[in-house]
Amino acid sequence: MNPSRMDHRRGTWYMVLVVVIWGGFLPVGKSALEMVDPYWLTAMRFGAAACVFIGLLMLREGRGALRSEGRLAKIGLFGTLGFAGFGISVFEGLRLTRPEVGAMILALTPMQVALFQWWRTRRRPDRIILAAIALALLGELLVVTGGDVDRLGGGDGLGNGLVFLASLCWTAYTLGGQQFPGWSPLRYSALSCSLGWLVILVALAVASLAGHSRTPQTDQLLAVWPQMVFIILGVSVFGILLWNMAVAKLGPLSAGMIGTFAPVITYLIALAQGRRPASLELIGAAMVLIALVANNRHQSGIDAAC
Repeated sequence: MNPSRMDHRRGTWYMVLVVVIWGGFLPVGKSALEMVDPYWLTAMRFGAAACVFIGLLMLREGRGALRSEGRLAKIGLFGTLGFAGFGISVFEGLRLTRPEVGAMILALTPMQVALFQWWRTRRRPDRIILAAIALALLGELLVVTGGDVDRLGGGDGLGNGLVFLASLCWTAYTLGGQQFPGWSPLRYSALSCSLGWLVILVALAVASLAGHSRTPQTDQLLAVWPQMVFIILGVSVFGILLWNMAVAKLGPLSAGMIGTFAPVITYLIALAQGRRPASLELIGAAMVLIALVANNRHQSGIDAAC
């Protein structure tokens, strides 16, 4: 088999696993937030993930891979965005909004990548990509509001805004991985997560002093231990590592497009839990998925022609 096709197939299977993991992330995270606040939840998940990543990196690539090669500030910046910025923002937002709505917002990553590339290269995307972006944004508006514009204010509006901020942080982190050629996905994950975790500890200390965060009690942790295991191992270790491996095989745009199907899993979980979305919300979700599929197929055609 052609090596490039093999890489594409492997990257696609990595992303299938990521979609399943990410699809369950927000519903499980919403449940865990009933007992553990966003700062402690973020600190625990990425502290454990950093230890696992560092251990795996030393086993596979040796101690020399722990060196930043003079790029400490840059890897620290992307670690701060991808772990501290994303982790705290997504959980603070999830407190105030519904998991399926948050999942739809996070699904806008490939659109953000396309807009970033427009800004960086000064080359406007073609009409199909622009139409897909417009359709996705309109559908997103219907999902977020359900036809009730009052949701744009108050708790829902703030929560959705924080989740959107989290999506921007994750987009920046994903694109940042392209600035470390020669580094393995594991090395990028390990060093960025470790440096990001240090920033999370600072944020936790500040939030605790301000009375915005409280140390969880043992009985609270025991009450949500299955959720914590899934968030720490499933999402924060395997999910991030598989994501970075897929980006290395497929590129950030193609990986992000496949990842946009995670909200389908989230919506299925919401339906299984008994929630019945409003008609306009379902129409909006369908519009977003149509836009994402159209954009995905169009981009695949562009890649095949290149």
